[in-house]
Amino acid sequence: MNNFEQKDLPPMRQAQILEILKERKAVSVSQLSAELYINEATIRRDLNTLAKSGIISRTYGGAVYNEGLDSEIPFFVRETSHSDAKKQIGESAAEFIKDGDTVFLDSSSTTAFLIPHLTNKNGLRIVTNGAKAILMLSKLTNCELYCIGGKLRENSLSFVGEAAQMQLKNFHFDAAFFSCRGIDLRFGLTDSNIDEAAIRKILLENSKKSYLLADQSKFNVVSFYSISPLHSLYAVITDALPEQSWIDDLKKANVALYL
Repeated sequence: MNNFEQKDLPPMRQAQILEILKERKAVSVSQLSAELYINEATIRRDLNTLAKSGIISRTYGGAVYNEGLDSEIPFFVRETSHSDAKKQIGESAAEFIKDGDTVFLDSSSTTAFLIPHLTNKNGLRIVTNGAKAILMLSKLTNCELYCIGGKLRENSLSFVGEAAQMQLKNFHFDAAFFSCRGIDLRFGLTDSNIDEAAIRKILLENSKKSYLLADQSKFNVVSFYSISPLHSLYAVITDALPEQSWIDDLKKANVALYL
């Protein structure tokens, strides 16, 4: 990618900055400017944008990465981070949706990569709590769409809260496709936000089959609030084979693993 393209794509540029911060924990404006070939004023604006989400903190002349269990990466950064892996996962996940299915798609950036692969499916009924997801789904002409209401979380572009939970409890699904902040062999599925976790608990209860969409960055990660143990899943769809301990434990929990 040339410099002109980077400057015209703030979310992609900010995702690059975030990846650097996650690796090094702290970095200066001058370092980022020299490394990314972007002027310091632009770097400062990007760091200020990321700091508003709480995922980083600004310091004099730079920034540090916040590693708390409740840290959450903004949607606009997540949708450009690990995008190749998410594209692969989205394409694989779409293969498990059959004509006539009733499905739930959550508000995650990974699930958004599934939507473009639904254009040749017929008779679907799709429910989502994602503001961006419903806009993407509205381009489909061969399905029936439902969006649960509730409180809009700007950081995740999702509808959550008591109203959203009450609506979601009325629906039942052939399959649910969702992601979360982390997946761990001991602690199972966890999320950085209680309201997001509550939505995912309900969709797990109300789905015949639940598919967790998780790229390799989600494995061995424990976040703030528990969603469910591993055995609550029907399958994990990922982009590369995890280490053998994961393969063994998923098999013991009767959870399928797909690439």
